[in-house]
Amino acid sequence: MPAKATSGVQFPADPSGSRSTGTLAKQVVADALATVDPSAAERVHRIKDWRKGYIEPFTELVAAGVHDAGNWDGVARAALDSLQSRMVGAHDVDGETVETPMAGYLAVVAATSTPGTETITGTAEPERTLSIPYRGENLSGAALSDLLDRWVADGVVEPSCAAALRLVQDNPDWLSLPGRAMLVLGLGSEMGPARQLLRWGADVMGVDLPSSPAWERFRNGADQFAGRLHIPTDADGRPGINLLTELPELAAWARAAAPAPLTVGSYFYADGGTHVQLSSAADALVVDLLSDSTATALAYLATPMDTFVVPADVREASDAALADRKAIDVKKIVGALTRGRLFHRNYAAGRGPAVHDALVPQQGPNYTLAKRVQRWRATTAFADGHTVSVNVAPATDTYSVTKNKILASTYKGAGAFGIEIFEPDTSSAMLAALMVHDLNVGRPEVDVQWQHESSGAASGGLWRQPYLPRTALPVAALLGTVKR
Repeated sequence: MPAKATSGVQFPADPSGSRSTGTLAKQVVADALATVDPSAAERVHRIKDWRKGYIEPFTELVAAGVHDAGNWDGVARAALDSLQSRMVGAHDVDGETVETPMAGYLAVVAATSTPGTETITGTAEPERTLSIPYRGENLSGAALSDLLDRWVADGVVEPSCAAALRLVQDNPDWLSLPGRAMLVLGLGSEMGPARQLLRWGADVMGVDLPSSPAWERFRNGADQFAGRLHIPTDADGRPGINLLTELPELAAWARAAAPAPLTVGSYFYADGGTHVQLSSAADALVVDLLSDSTATALAYLATPMDTFVVPADVREASDAALADRKAIDVKKIVGALTRGRLFHRNYAAGRGPAVHDALVPQQGPNYTLAKRVQRWRATTAFADGHTVSVNVAPATDTYSVTKNKILASTYKGAGAFGIEIFEPDTSSAMLAALMVHDLNVGRPEVDVQWQHESSGAASGGLWRQPYLPRTALPVAALLGTVKR
């Protein structure tokens, strides 16, 4: 008999009782690929070392939808169905632990109680001008516009990203999200929008663990905020709630405490399989809150270290950079000598949209699956008529990244390849402004959903550089190690 889980969101158990993150991921990816290429799905099942072999099938999931909107949507729906029918929520029924698939968990399991609410009201005046902190300065007006020009020229952000930020500059009344409230899953996230939104005067509902240091940080920072921060509390008034073990209570609190229709934003991070569990829980929550219009919009950040489809002009810029190399170029020589293991071209030769693959083994399959869950839900929610903001974020020097020594060294040396690594405050402010744009303007109407993801992207330079990231970043890591 498989061992029962104690409580909360869990990976499924196999007949021996093991709860394997790798097995779950392979099943989800294979089920999604089976909708477009059954032979590819069979190959997934034959992968013995999933940590080394996950990159190719995750890339295939994206490549299948380059020219086919049906494939893109079908992959997303099949993947979500597979994930949420396999992941389980463990809960008590008459003293026995019962496991319910996450697809129906919130319809079956009721909250034992509704958390209370503490409201922290800011005392500052709302900021009425878009400003973005950058290298020790707060840039606004012409200075910010000049920075956007430079970023576009250097390929750090896409022109559509700069255009969206300029539109927010021209419409500062959007910043406080009038008529909306923001439910932030992961209040303490370095890249989340909570701090910016509160400075702009918005209503924010913050979710994080009871142990999070964010509670005191936000309480002590009320003199810097103009908005209101609503936080869940237990029966003794202590703040915090656990997304994995108190999901029904969180749903009940969101409905009871929401001061306006909610935009649900997912900004949490955790190591290993816990990140997948969190994404499964958050996905069940957003589906539940969308069902009765408690939530009317969703917001996600896509990691640049993933696979995306990019427009033809991005491929052309990368190819031009490749062609502009001198006849005697060290990278060119090394690429030839290593037969493309180093400094391989970023995109396959050709014209039109292309698949950009920035997956790196160091990030691992759990992180990739957790972030794909969010992109898949963005795809289906957008197709179903909901308002969705999903923006490709730049590589950012956050604690969760730089605690990995290899990634920290890679970021340190990335500048040698034209890749700009952002500081967390810069990314947070820019991405919050992009979300404000999306909620007020909406995402562009598209023929294929990947165009929705590529609009407004800020890859930090990964998309338009000449080399496939996986074949250049090891050298960046070496350079970064020397710098460190």
